Formats: sequence, C-alpha cells, structure tokens
Amino acid sequence: MLIVQKYHSIHEIDPEFIPSLEILLQEEVPNFHSLIEKHDSAPTDTVFTYFLFFGPTQNTPIGFAQLCLKSLPGQDLVSWQKKVFKFWQKDHLHWKQITWKVGDGNPGLFVFDPRFARSGREKIQEIIKEYESRPEIKTEEFYFIKGLQEFQSSWNVDTKWTKERYILEPLMKSSKNYQDYLETLKPELSQFIVRAWRDLHVKQQIVLGDYPSAKDTPKTFPVEEKLLQLWDKLGAQILTFEKDLKVLGCLLVLKGKNGNVFFEPFPFEPEGDKPIVPDEIYTQYALIKFFEMNEARKCHLLKFDTKIVFDEKEDLKFFQEQGFQFKTVTHSFASKLPQLTQPV
Repeated sequence: MLIVQKYHSIHEIDPEFIPSLEILLQEEVPNFHSLIEKHDSAPTDTVFTYFLFFGPTQNTPIGFAQLCLKSLPGQDLVSWQKKVFKFWQKDHLHWKQITWKVGDGNPGLFVFDPRFARSGREKIQEIIKEYESRPEIKTEEFYFIKGLQEFQSSWNVDTKWTKERYILEPLMKSSKNYQDYLETLKPELSQFIVRAWRDLHVKQQIVLGDYPSAKDTPKTFPVEEKLLQLWDKLGAQILTFEKDLKVLGCLLVLKGKNGNVFFEPFPFEPEGDKPIVPDEIYTQYALIKFFEMNEARKCHLLKFDTKIVFDEKEDLKFFQEQGFQFKTVTHSFASKLPQLTQPV
C-alpha cells in the first residue's frame, strides 16, 4: 500500500526528498529547478498540488505526480436568463479546470519507480476519481504516455477528445566517439554533416568556444546578466559559435543524473536571414561534446527549457536518422460545459 503526501506549493516539498525526485525525473529534466521555474512563472490564478508517493518501507519518494487547477470564466459561460432569473446561484463563479500532467506534460501523467508502476497507477486512478466527483470541476485534461499510462475520463459527456504529440527522446551512447558515430549514419547524412562542418570552418571561419561556466563567457556574449546568473547557478557549461569576436549562437549544457546530459541551442543571428550556423550544426556540436564526456550515457535536446515536441510524426524523421528516439504522449480533454470544447 502506497502512502501519499500532498503539497500545494513546490516550495513546500522537503529538501531531503529532492535528490530522490531528481533520480525519478532524471530522463525528463536536468534538475528539480526546472519544475520550480514552471511553478513560479505560472499565472497567478493557477493552483498546483504535488503528490509524493512512498512505499510501505521507504522514507524517500518512489513516485511523483501533480495537478493544476485553473479558474473557468463562469460569468461568461452562463446565459443572461440564468443571471437574471437565478441571480442567487453563484456556483459558476467557482468552476474549475483540472489538468493532470508532470511539468510540461512530456513525462506524462506520473513518474514512478518501475518496481511500483502498477500500485502507483492504481493509486493515481483513485486520486483522479476523487477529484472528478467534485461538483466545481467542469473540465479536465490529461497527458499520458501512450502504451504505459492510458487513462480515460470517467465522465459521460459529449465533449471528449484525444490528440497525440511526439516527444523527442535521447540519443543513447552506442559509439566510442563522434567519428565512429558518424560512420553509423547513412552515407548521405554523414556526408551532409561533414560538408556543413567544412563550410563552417573553412568558408565561414567560425571558431568553436567552450566555457566551463556562464561567468567565463566573453564580454560580447549577448545574454542579459540575469540569465547569465541563472545559468551560472545551474552549473551550466556554455558552447559557442564565434566569428570576429561576435557570438553567433550557443548551446547550454546541463549535466543531469546518471549520465543524462541536456543541450539547449540559443541562436543569436537575426531571424529571417539565412543563418551562418545552420540548425543541424547545433545538434552536431552537442553530440561532439556528448561523446567527449566519459560519464555521459544519454543526449537530450531541449527547446525553451523543455523537450522538443512535434505535432506530426513525419517531422521526427531527421532526428531519428541521427539516432534519437521518441515517445508518444496523448493529450486528452473532457468538458461538462458544451460551450467549452478546448482547454483554457
């Protein structure tokens, strides 16, 4: 039997539990700070509840889940007749939408130690059922990993739909070095990458920079001080593309738990112009550093501090050809209000 602890702020979670949570989430986020940032940057009318699960003999969490409650614009959803003739009924002012997802939804509905996957799933379903019975909950949405966490709303409503989104998963280290990795690719792809590197070095005279921390970056680094301080606090390594003392772009490198390494590109070249540094080279520079790290096992790519998400499976093809994996996350929605057919 699992024990559940609830927290209404991520800042209430006991610091002693954070290392265990980072292990549970090691393939989803570089560190727990990513979830803190999402909590702190959420709209003021958004209320979170965090669930930590403990086994019968464990004093460290073996599971993690969260929900998000948002106020619905009930005043706009009630007819004027009801407002006039049933003015004393104010229930609509308390209508809520509930969203079940961990972080940005890419980890799905919950994250559990595999040993507790079955009992964890059953416990989560009990909790969801209890919330579904609350009269103020009028719409609900779920994010769950297809094939592992399938869940359907128990509501019998007309407005109910599901959509699939494709999440870019990591590249596993299966080659000794970057050169060996290139040789595992299709010849036309490896030749394309080699030409892109040659153009970058020979034609464009681009210099690759590698800085142990954000505070070591050059004075011409075009990032505001506040962000540099955050990157320094996170212990990020910075990789750059430089030309004539100008930084054209960079890669943020965050080392997670157990060999999971996260890379996020930040191009600084003007939008609309053909970039000197093509998008593909950002990925390749990340892979060069990944293969140089002895402790690295999995290479993750991020965008806007989250895993890269595709609406169309076909758009994954280029990354798949380079060795990256993917998973399918289903986004589902159900509404008791005919006027609301999409999440707020």
